[in-house]
Amino acid sequence: MRNALLCTVLYATTLVTVIAQSPARTVWDGAFTAEQADRGRSQYATTCARCHGGSLEGGMGASLVGTPFWNKWREQSVADLLGYVSKNMPMGQTSTMTLSAPVYADIVAYLLRSNDLPPGQAELTATSGTDVRIVPKDGGTGELPPGTLTRVVGCLARQGSDASWRITQASRPERVKSIEAIPTSGQGGDRQYLLKFVLQPLAPFVGQRIAVVGLLLGEGGADGINVSTVTTAGGSCN
Repeated sequence: MRNALLCTVLYATTLVTVIAQSPARTVWDGAFTAEQADRGRSQYATTCARCHGGSLEGGMGASLVGTPFWNKWREQSVADLLGYVSKNMPMGQTSTMTLSAPVYADIVAYLLRSNDLPPGQAELTATSGTDVRIVPKDGGTGELPPGTLTRVVGCLARQGSDASWRITQASRPERVKSIEAIPTSGQGGDRQYLLKFVLQPLAPFVGQRIAVVGLLLGEGGADGINVSTVTTAGGSCN
């Protein structure tokens, strides 16, 4: 009995380890079917092409293929993309026209295929894309692209001799939907960012842990953050 119990514990521990180490799915694993994308092509032509172009090249609306697509959706999930399209399209947030959930999924399937992403064996649904990441084929750097609205937490350093401000001991950028978004983490890290285009006084925050929301300048904020808001995140820094 004791040996059976020990084996059960070891099996459960191994199973948890395997699950924890299993790589997340990506769009390169196939998040839609070819038939679904075919349906989406017809539906796109009817409801989307007038604004986004017959070949998704853009017009009144943004381009949905190539660099614009990757810059906007890289490091997000397919569910994020589908949710955005379902909420805002067609004709923007003021539209009174809505489509059914399967039609939205078909259109997104067509959008994904138009960006040279491969089909899979199962159709895209409102829930199936939750854990499917949108990443370049080589996996990319894992960094968010320039222009992404993000939030970082860290310590405000004293103003430099060139009048520049920096946040140090800072976290990786966390994508947010708006400058008022509630963060998911208040922890810092080992990064630092140059703060640019700051419109509010920062001197009162020197030595404090702060939260900065703004647009990334350069890959992952390599060239700094175009600051929208700075608020206290609680606690002081050494």
